[in-house]
Amino acid sequence: MGWALTQDHWVYGLRVRSAIALPDWPAAAAGEPDLFIRREPVPGPELEGPPYSARFVVEAGELRLGVVGVGRYAASGGSLIRVDPDPDAKAEDLRLYLTGALMGAILHQRSTYPLHASCVVLPSAGGGVGFAGRSGAGKSTLVSTMVRRGAAFVSDDLCVMAPADSAGLRVWPGAARLKLDESGLGAVPGTVSELDPAGGDRGKFHLPVDASLDHASPVPLTRVYILTDGEGPPRIERLTGLDAISAVVDETYFAAAALAMGLSSQVFRLAAKVAQTLRVSRLVRPRGLEHLPAVAALIERDAHHPEA
Repeated sequence: MGWALTQDHWVYGLRVRSAIALPDWPAAAAGEPDLFIRREPVPGPELEGPPYSARFVVEAGELRLGVVGVGRYAASGGSLIRVDPDPDAKAEDLRLYLTGALMGAILHQRSTYPLHASCVVLPSAGGGVGFAGRSGAGKSTLVSTMVRRGAAFVSDDLCVMAPADSAGLRVWPGAARLKLDESGLGAVPGTVSELDPAGGDRGKFHLPVDASLDHASPVPLTRVYILTDGEGPPRIERLTGLDAISAVVDETYFAAAALAMGLSSQVFRLAAKVAQTLRVSRLVRPRGLEHLPAVAALIERDAHHPEA
């Protein structure tokens, strides 16, 4: 099921010593780990329902997550994840929740802000550009389009913020792959049968992408677009003040866990920092692969001429 000898990896700027294989994440040289991932028993929560039904609880500051057919996890102190897999759990399912929800919980515990967004570097923007939105909003599909048009891949589904030396913000590179369903894969070469499943019940696959960024060095972030469905030609609407802060708060990764751990004020403070530091806009566009070229061109124009 993917268990291996303990290995060190870079995961969103953290040196992680993991007892589970993380093949998509770059190896890290020996050093003092920031985070340990261990295979140990995890009590509760009680589970019921169809496969992939999930429930989490917080006890004494530790977040425990159970997923039907996958196993139980616990995140504590910002430095330890325990994994208790079901006997028939698939390796891709274990990794999906491990590097997703559990990493989100760990990041909140470490007072690091995780945004539910994918990111590329656009040279015309002078740095990274994030695309935030709910699951299924089309973040990964848009990133795959931008990469084919010359953007540099940074991360998929999760933007982990790091403070810059000055007043700016940076984002840590993620694993060099996108999670795409069959619809999203329709816009790129290759077939589903050649790709590894991404885990879960949404029929997504991992599409490898070229990535030359140093995983130990975060990328300057300049702006965030909130993906929003809408009729008519794609358009960009600048958000400011409380509107920008609220939009960022709404896209906090695994916000429910942070709130359950009593970190609501931290989430608001860090999200406000993002909204006040970066240019935040709504990207309103119709859904459908046929609209992607126009959406990508609009983003490129906006990044080059921000007031257009």
